[in-house]
Amino acid sequence: MAEQKKYTLMNTVAVLSVSTLLYLAGINASSLAYLVKEFPQYDITTVKLFSTIPSLMMIVCSLLSGKLIQIFPIKKIVISCACLMLVAGFGTYFLFNLPSILIMRVIYGMGSGTVFPLANAIIQQLYEGDEKAKLLGFRAAFGALFGAGVTLVGGWLTSFGWRYAFFGYLFAIPVALLVLFFCPSNEPIKKEKTSSSAGEKKYTRKTFYVLLFAIFFNACMMSFNVELSLVITGENIGGAGQVSMVASTNTIFAFIAGLVFGTLQKKTRRYMAIISTGLVGLALTLLCFVQQFPLFIICGAIFGLGFGFYNPTYNLLIAGTAAKPKFGSQAIAIYTSCVGLGQFLSPYLISGVRKLLGLNIPRAEWRITSTATICLVVGAAIYILVTGGNKTAKQN
Repeated sequence: MAEQKKYTLMNTVAVLSVSTLLYLAGINASSLAYLVKEFPQYDITTVKLFSTIPSLMMIVCSLLSGKLIQIFPIKKIVISCACLMLVAGFGTYFLFNLPSILIMRVIYGMGSGTVFPLANAIIQQLYEGDEKAKLLGFRAAFGALFGAGVTLVGGWLTSFGWRYAFFGYLFAIPVALLVLFFCPSNEPIKKEKTSSSAGEKKYTRKTFYVLLFAIFFNACMMSFNVELSLVITGENIGGAGQVSMVASTNTIFAFIAGLVFGTLQKKTRRYMAIISTGLVGLALTLLCFVQQFPLFIICGAIFGLGFGFYNPTYNLLIAGTAAKPKFGSQAIAIYTSCVGLGQFLSPYLISGVRKLLGLNIPRAEWRITSTATICLVVGAAIYILVTGGNKTAKQN
């Protein structure tokens, strides 16, 4: 336990810097509308793959990372992922056809999907006790704050041309250098071998309810990011700078939510799932109607609060649904894959519902996802009232 005292401030900064890699994709928050105009020969759902392909890769790679850390030190995996994200992210600047760009997004998604669980895992392995708990909170806040800054930079770069946003992926270089020179070294995490675990029940029926919820709720949430650029620029409400401001407001308020989550969760433990889902639903509902740019900022703030509360709430909830506490981390890994699946399927599910209902009205996507989210809020309320919800997670 005393071993954790050897870590210096720069060691801690290097460890926390890993979380910034999760938010690098925010560089392109303003790019989608320009991509649609750049490639008019492609269906808009195909162009939206630019935003959703990294989520698809997260489905597989987040589970793969659990195997990799049993073979390689986390430090080496993170540096490799940062290099992969740099090459695929910045390399897209030099490509001029959509299929090649989408291939680069697949490669980028492999890096980001693998590093996604490692931002927490490296803290879990290197730190202990109260310091570990504190750093896990700082990790979320540190990453969200970086995400707000990188989104603003991305909007500024996009104002010179949508290709210039890819210069933002050069941020991966200082992160890789910080990890290389200052991140403490660690041994691969050895898998525990226990004969009694064979055939042991790992999950409960509640686990699968929450996983199913995660797929559909994340499909709804993804519409905020995907449609934001299309609506603001398409309806002449603003340009790339305004899109990045709303996206940054979302991230800043997610940061604030992360800071106050611990205190608020103690007071409203049973109802945090309803509060977080409800705030996202409220933001999506308002986005169906608002016309002035300041109101988009307010919607971004509400959405950010909801997203900031949602993340830790449902991580606690899914861990609490495992048959035994020792299977909680595996439940979270599967949950992370379901998050990626929901984000990837988002354009297809929404487009399918829009065509099925024949909706050709403005902001039809947000009308669909706001209605669906309200239904999910009702479902979450019933679940919490019937099962006790994340009261169970407290035991873990």
